[in-house]
Amino acid sequence: MVGGKTLPPADGEVGCQAAETETESGGGAVGLPLCDVAVRMCISDTGNAAKAALYLALSESIDEERRIKEALSACGWCSVATEVGGISGELAAKASRALVGAALNSGVVRRSASEMHALMHAAQEAFNSFIPFGLLEASVGAKIAIVRNAQWLAVAVVGDAAFHAIAHHERVGVGVMHI
Repeated sequence: MVGGKTLPPADGEVGCQAAETETESGGGAVGLPLCDVAVRMCISDTGNAAKAALYLALSESIDEERRIKEALSACGWCSVATEVGGISGELAAKASRALVGAALNSGVVRRSASEMHALMHAAQEAFNSFIPFGLLEASVGAKIAIVRNAQWLAVAVVGDAAFHAIAHHERVGVGVMHI
């Protein structure tokens, strides 16, 4: 509901219902929920690994993350999510440890050359778009999701970064590699 009006779902897949916020009524409050959007994810038998990884990385609660992982598992896909944070100059080492550890410990990848190669290249692609070269001393917080099916492995990174705490803004990166 926005301003007393309910918005219909688009194509039956997205519904939006928002409460009137104090900002709309002149109260000036910030951070109140404006809209709650439910999204339905459809994946094909071999495609959409990047989309699935992005949905998992965008999950905001452990319950939402669990539901996405269960749905992917029901399709025969493997997935895992982890988090990493720190200064961007230190992030490569931290992210590599978190990424490889999560992927191996969850069984998303095996210790084979082809699977580790796919993981590292997909992660490199995702982080290259998440953290631009030259962003050397920014503070970063990110959620990393890894999703794979029989042929593809995708890594998605969602979080925020800034040179100063007041200026944090959202960033996203995704990488896909054939196994």
